Amino acid sequence: MPYYITVNREPRMRQITIDDILNGIDESKLALQKDTRDTTTWKVDAISRELIEKTDFYAMQVALMEFVEKYKDLIAVEDKSTLYRSFKIPKRSGGLRQIDAPNDELKKALYELKFIFEKKFYMSYHTSAFAYVHGRSTIDSVKRHQQNNSRWFLKTDMRHFFPSTTPEFLMKMLCMTFPFCEFIRYDFGCKELLEKALSLCFLNGGLPQGTPTSPMLTNALMIPVDHAINKMCHEYAPHLCYTRYADDILISSQYNFKWSDVQGRLISILETFGAPFTLHPEKTRYGSSAGRNWNLGVMLNAENKITIGHEKKKVFKAMVFQFMTDDAKGNHWSLDDVQHFLGLISYYRMVEKDCINEILQTYSQKFNKDVEATAKALLKP
Repeated sequence: MPYYITVNREPRMRQITIDDILNGIDESKLALQKDTRDTTTWKVDAISRELIEKTDFYAMQVALMEFVEKYKDLIAVEDKSTLYRSFKIPKRSGGLRQIDAPNDELKKALYELKFIFEKKFYMSYHTSAFAYVHGRSTIDSVKRHQQNNSRWFLKTDMRHFFPSTTPEFLMKMLCMTFPFCEFIRYDFGCKELLEKALSLCFLNGGLPQGTPTSPMLTNALMIPVDHAINKMCHEYAPHLCYTRYADDILISSQYNFKWSDVQGRLISILETFGAPFTLHPEKTRYGSSAGRNWNLGVMLNAENKITIGHEKKKVFKAMVFQFMTDDAKGNHWSLDDVQHFLGLISYYRMVEKDCINEILQTYSQKFNKDVEATAKALLKP
């Protein structure tokens, strides 16, 4: 059985130039901070003795033992659905997505378990994963393809990604990733401890959407799959670029490629790992940036620029105008609407900073009142 070791990648350093020497070296600018959340994954046949000896498995064992003892009553609950409140929210692509929110006691326990996995087990993610990673967003995912100068895009997703992920499949994948693979072998009872702790993370045999642990666990279990897909892409064509945002897969290239062949290889990789989920053929899309190239809610256009699109800009301008008009008349928006408005400004600014700032400046001058300051003032008690 192969094993996978994932570590944070150190920021790459640029070469020192003569100008740097003449003007004085600014060490803070030597690191290329394109993505400080990049990781490196190695596939190995065995874990080295040196790495095993440097890893504190005893601390992991103690942390899990204390956790299991502290929350033994929660773990003993047979019907975990009694610990959740379920509701549905609209999907970006249409339809409804069920969210299962844990009650306060379970939520507290899951946050503690998340902390243990992050700090004691160094639970990580493949560098191609962008969802649920602090400091990464959908925009960062699309930027990876922008940096590749991609022009052709294959978009697909995995069917029932969260609810199909069973405890058995999670354990199978963790047994392939370090340090879990060695922790399970560390001492008698370690596997049982891990299974008991993880039992709190599941609902009706799958991972519920709405808990602190589900996102982290999916990124961890997908490390071997992400590594295999990334390797396949480079072997199939060096110019292929792969990213995954939760269950959304995006593969792109500078050149037209046989997308159906790549899709078939993706399905084959999932089958090789015995994944309980597969691709959504009816949701698969392939096309070039010459058309309406929407990816994860933003557009990467023919000029290789990331944009919110003409229609969204038009709607945003109308929203800013309406907000300022209503404010001038004393018809103040509700707190929820104001928070949504400010959130939209923040998100759109991440995509097109100069354009959004120009729109806000135009309407601030038009109404002789700063748009953002006016909105933020409404949130103050």
